[in-house]
Amino acid sequence: MDEIYLNGSFLARSEAQISIMDRGFLFGDGVYELIPVFNKKVFLLEQHLQRLKNSLNLIQMDEVKGLDKIINTLVNKNTKNTFFIYLHITRGPQQYRNHIYSDETEPTVLLMCEDYPQFSDDLIKKGFKGTVQDDFRWMKSNIKSISLLGNVLLKNYASTNGCYETLLIRNKKLTEGSTSNVFLVKDGSIYTPKLSNELLPGVTRDLLIRLLHKNNLKVLESDIYESDIAEADEIWCSSSTNAVVPIVKLDGNMIKDGKVGPVTTEVYTIVQDFIMNF
Repeated sequence: MDEIYLNGSFLARSEAQISIMDRGFLFGDGVYELIPVFNKKVFLLEQHLQRLKNSLNLIQMDEVKGLDKIINTLVNKNTKNTFFIYLHITRGPQQYRNHIYSDETEPTVLLMCEDYPQFSDDLIKKGFKGTVQDDFRWMKSNIKSISLLGNVLLKNYASTNGCYETLLIRNKKLTEGSTSNVFLVKDGSIYTPKLSNELLPGVTRDLLIRLLHKNNLKVLESDIYESDIAEADEIWCSSSTNAVVPIVKLDGNMIKDGKVGPVTTEVYTIVQDFIMNF
């Protein structure tokens, strides 16, 4: 896990250096991806790299070629079977600190392997607490930007209040979680916020929607209002690190009976089977 890739070289983390004039360091000017590796198999690589390309296009940067080969090299070098690839691209260093970027900057490209906690089946069966807060982040949350201060503050708000996640409300509508997409169940139907510039197009979100349709479970992408959250029968969060995380209590109030519901349990089983047989 110690060996990383930085700007054309594989080296130890302790040897890695970037310029203090890097625009990622000075402005948060860059994008990233987090790609799971399960049993030495890179999970949904094409979809993650396509989202990365989309993010780069949205910040007026060119696609970086050869990332799949670098990822496979890191996977082969790693002694562990299950981990995540963190992929981080900035606009690169510039001679002077200037909001206006130069077309001549060369991107900084970093890839490294990371451990992330995978929740056990027992924890999933118990469910987690959540909280609801205003979504005060910028208006282009569809870009997977390295400028994550808003998400950091909101995720830490959840953590300091004994919660797994902060569900975000903007203009009285649910957007997403601070580090996840959100699904809810009402009267047997599954709902998730429709895509817009206000939320990230999650790769795991897309996978779940495809798996739900394949298993004849009704899922609708639609506006979800704050009042809908309080009346939900079930809620879960999804991300690359944990595909289905049930929320059974929000701000001290139980969701339905405060237990993980049958639909969430079924979806968790479906996605775990998919991962195991990927």
